[in-house]
Formats: sequence, C-alpha cells, structure tokens
Amino acid sequence: MQTISHFIAGLPQLDIHTLSEDWGLATALENHWQILAESMGLKPSEWLDSQGDRMYGAVISLSTAFDLDDPIREDDAIAAETEFLSIRKPHALSCTRFVVDGKAKAEIQILSSFIKRKVRGSNKKFAKVREIWTAEDVNGDLVDNELDRHHAMKSLVAEGDLAMEYEINRIQDFNTADFLYFKNFVRIAKAAEWRQNRSEPTRLNSRRECWYFGNVEDGATVLAHVGRDGDACTTVLSDTDGRRLFVSVAETPLVSIAER
Repeated sequence: MQTISHFIAGLPQLDIHTLSEDWGLATALENHWQILAESMGLKPSEWLDSQGDRMYGAVISLSTAFDLDDPIREDDAIAAETEFLSIRKPHALSCTRFVVDGKAKAEIQILSSFIKRKVRGSNKKFAKVREIWTAEDVNGDLVDNELDRHHAMKSLVAEGDLAMEYEINRIQDFNTADFLYFKNFVRIAKAAEWRQNRSEPTRLNSRRECWYFGNVEDGATVLAHVGRDGDACTTVLSDTDGRRLFVSVAETPLVSIAER
C-alpha cells in the first residue's frame, strides 16, 4: 500500500534551511490517512466503531530525518512517497520519503492507532478501537517493536530545565476533531528548544524521535523542559499536574545558515 504526492518547494514547504518539519509532518500524515481510508474503503468522516461512535486515527510516535548537508531548496520538485511498512491492527506504521531528483533528502515515519474518546468532550481518556479495520496484518513485529519503545519512553528519566510555559489555544492549536494536533506538540517543543538555545550558535535537528502519551483541554498550560548533552536534545512536555504528554529526542548539530 503506497501513495505519492508532488510539490514544488516554495515558502510553505521550506523553513530557514531545508524542508519545513511542520509542513513535512502534515504531508506525511495526509498520505498516511489516504492509505488508511483506501484500506478501509471509508472516508475519515465515516470512521465509526460498531457502537456508532466516531473513531480517530491518532499518532502514537513518529520520527523525522533531514539531510542538512544537501537540503531541499526553493523550486525543487518534491515527490512525497508514502508506503505502509507494517500493520498490526489497530496500528499502522508508514514511511514517507521526500525525494528530489531521485534522492531522498528527508524521511518521516509515523505510527498511528485508532482511538475514541471515553468521555464525550474530554481530551484526557481514550480507548483503542480494534474491530472495524479489517486489513491483513503485515510485518507486525515492526509495530510491536515501536510499541515497546513507546512504553519505555513513558518512564524515561529526563534531566532538563524549564524552558517555556505554553497556554493551549483551541483556535490555533486544535484540529477539526478538537484535539491538540499532533504536529503542534512538535512545534511547541521546537519553540522551547530554540528559546533555551537562543544565545548559542544555530542548531537544527537532523533527526527527531517523538512519542505521544496524552492530550489536553483548551486553556491548559503545558510545561516544556529541555535538556542538552552535546548534539543530543531531549524535550519533555507535561501538564501542570506532572502528567507526561510528549517526549522528543533530537540530534541538533550546529548548522551554518546562509543569509538571504
């Protein structure tokens, strides 16, 4: 199962150096969703469980990788090539490669699961939905490995300083399902990382791994703790009760940014 979408790199697709991580995440998940919908024979708005409750595809973990030495440039023709590497229902693992002139210059992997709210209108408790998706399992051990890592990262001991407090804003942070959108966790983490490192030379992430453990309500305060050890950067987002929401582990080498 795979799909390919095509783009010309311009301001929406690029950041200060290469492909925008934010745009890349949205594009990779859009392709991931397209394959899920084709597999189920249902549009996302029709994803209902056996009780008629709306179910959603939730991102459980993801990873990004960028070639910072050979970045994607303005006017490059990009092919976003997405394929499913593994299915173990209700989970699916995809890989999207962003290819320019036959060379992959960025890659994003996404692990998703089907969930539904346990309490209507609440973003704190969810249940996994297993009985609707009927695709055959493929390479299930890959999903199992990712789930083992997800479990381990929930209790990761991470040393870091409080870099930022962020108040969740439903208008700009939530998606149409009324959840804090998956890529906005990354956006908040990146803002905290930049704030913590602003007085130092520019660091960009060549690789990032992320794990998701919860969601939040409108108006909640998210605390971002950032720890650095050389090029390694660990960012933990939690709520004010100490509930861990998200962990990012990134490789952030020094990068010389050309003036424009």
